[in-house]
Amino acid sequence: PILNVPSDIAFLLDAQPETTTEAVLIAALREATEEVKGLKQRVVELQASNILNEAYCNKLRFQLAMKEEKSKAKGQKKGKLMGDGLPRMLTSDKFHEQVVQFTEWKRKDEEG
Repeated sequence: PILNVPSDIAFLLDAQPETTTEAVLIAALREATEEVKGLKQRVVELQASNILNEAYCNKLRFQLAMKEEKSKAKGQKKGKLMGDGLPRMLTSDKFHEQVVQFTEWKRKDEEG
């Protein structure tokens, strides 16, 4: 390096400038120091936010896994005739057969 600058430059912030250029440089150094402090604070805030988000995602992941296990234990249909949410034409023979099968399944499920 050209200049031998110490790692702790805080003492420069309190130095009395002898020229206009030094005054401008000290002012710029103060601004840069404040900006660095703000950025460090923002990094800490983002890390804390990330930790909280990770904990929340883990909680949701656990809840989803439990819900999936519960739905597998109860069976695929979960008491719904059409479990995929798609619209159906209600007059077809295929649908009527599904209604009959569903009714039988529901009756057996309630008995056993």
